[in-house]
Amino acid sequence: MGNTTEKRTVLSAIGQIVNTASYEEKDKYDYAKKYYRFDEKLMEEVREDAEYLAEQMAITPRQAVLFAIIVEMSKCDDIAKRDLADDLKTSFVELLTYEEDLKALERAFVLRRSHGGRIRVAEDVLKCLQNNKAFRRQPVTNLSTLKIVSRMNRLLRCVINHEIDAEIVLREIDAMILANPGTCIARVMDKYGILRKDAESNDEYDDEVDWSFLFNDYLDSMCPAERMLFYAMCHRYHVYYDDYCCWFDFHDIFESETMENLQQCYKDEELDLQENKVITYASRDGMLVKDHFKIEDSVKEVIFADCDSLHESEPVSGLIKSDSLTEKELYYDSPVKGSLATLCNLLSEDRYTQVRAALDEKGMRTGFTCLFYGSPGTGKTESVYQLARKTGRDIIMADVSKLKSMWVGESEKNLRRLFSDYRRMVEGKSLTPILLFNEADAIFGIRKSGADGAVDKMENSLQNIILQEMEDLKGILIATTNLTENLDKAFERRFLYKVHFEKPSVQVKASIWSSMLPELTEDEVAKLSVGFDFSGGQIENIVRKKTVQSILTGKEPSFDDIQQYCTEEEINTRPTIKKIGF
Repeated sequence: MGNTTEKRTVLSAIGQIVNTASYEEKDKYDYAKKYYRFDEKLMEEVREDAEYLAEQMAITPRQAVLFAIIVEMSKCDDIAKRDLADDLKTSFVELLTYEEDLKALERAFVLRRSHGGRIRVAEDVLKCLQNNKAFRRQPVTNLSTLKIVSRMNRLLRCVINHEIDAEIVLREIDAMILANPGTCIARVMDKYGILRKDAESNDEYDDEVDWSFLFNDYLDSMCPAERMLFYAMCHRYHVYYDDYCCWFDFHDIFESETMENLQQCYKDEELDLQENKVITYASRDGMLVKDHFKIEDSVKEVIFADCDSLHESEPVSGLIKSDSLTEKELYYDSPVKGSLATLCNLLSEDRYTQVRAALDEKGMRTGFTCLFYGSPGTGKTESVYQLARKTGRDIIMADVSKLKSMWVGESEKNLRRLFSDYRRMVEGKSLTPILLFNEADAIFGIRKSGADGAVDKMENSLQNIILQEMEDLKGILIATTNLTENLDKAFERRFLYKVHFEKPSVQVKASIWSSMLPELTEDEVAKLSVGFDFSGGQIENIVRKKTVQSILTGKEPSFDDIQQYCTEEEINTRPTIKKIGF
């Protein structure tokens, strides 16, 4: 007898079905083994429990019975089809007649099956059972673009991990799109013919129905493989904050034959996604290349137009507000002084807008990239701060140590997130902020040809991302470095302005000494300026040491003491770095 309705729960229903279905037989070694019945007689005996469980999980009673048996057989582990056939005491051929029910359970996301055919109960289902609750497939109605994309990400990760069949995921995503025609992503899908519902269909969506299988052949829609490619590219944009793709990125999603067909059509420019200008070639090293592609920017903007918080889960890291920067007087020789004056004028609000508009009208790139290079301590970083303070522009500081990760793929993801955060700030602020890569040689280094090691591949990947972002930049990027000989030529070409910070001349050193130690006489200033080839940073070190000593001793150090500090600070002059011009 089944349980009464008042006492029946999900676990009690499963338990009753399993107890009724199971029986033991002894083998020739007198060993008792448990088997399970799965026939019409069993269905009649457990009818009430099966109907209860089916109603709770939105599946059929027959599927509910099969599910209960598999839960007991698997014991939270994978089971092979052969073991299922053995425990049901049926032939493998007869087991194939259960395929429709197994597929239905898979479509309901109750069961997962690997490429090898092994069956397991989904983790979400087991968690529900632990709480004596029924698992139900998530509804496809009343979803926003952000919710659709977020669920799409989870589903595609299951495909990549070989947990769910790609066809099932495709149809589930299709169902979400079709059930929410008012979302931006659905409108784009319809506009470009990626996915269109039959105009004559007046079906109303009901989450009790498995709508994903009412749309096997869509009117005027792109082929399933192209739809899956588009979904996968949207997934990459959401997860990695960019959709710069190559075919290798999708090798875990498509079967080999499907991938080969897609690649050939892409090579021949026969994909509907290409013809409808949904995807386009991406540039590398300033050149459009066929082996990399991306979603057309104008299309991408429309897809996520109703996702204001798409990439705003975390505040922008490394943000330095312009009004937090302290005014500091800096001294330069004529070439650097003139270059910085030009940049300060260019980055002023009115001039910047005017120049960008003129460049855009002529079809030229509107981003500004600057390289500050030269000896340590010559004021490169501080010059960026003062430029930002004078022009009222905030700074996003790129922390290279945080960008690089020991985990495969994380460094690239961090870098894409940095540029995504920067693009968001450019779009959201009236004054374009400055993206600053300090000590840039750590990430802008020379790319390694024939890189085989994981670290070299990661470094090359990071550099390719930066090159692409510099090519598409719509803001202001400034990089500082002491080591231009380590800078890749492809980066050097992409910097519009290059400012060489040399060691200061005697006259500039005199100005710095006088500014920092106004108590020095002219003769003392001249003696220090001529006698020591220091950068501004080194002079500041001397002044700091003098200040510390005065605190410790309670008296001001003499000029002889200052000279001694200079001698301690002095090191061998390094070779002059090759100048690459402004």
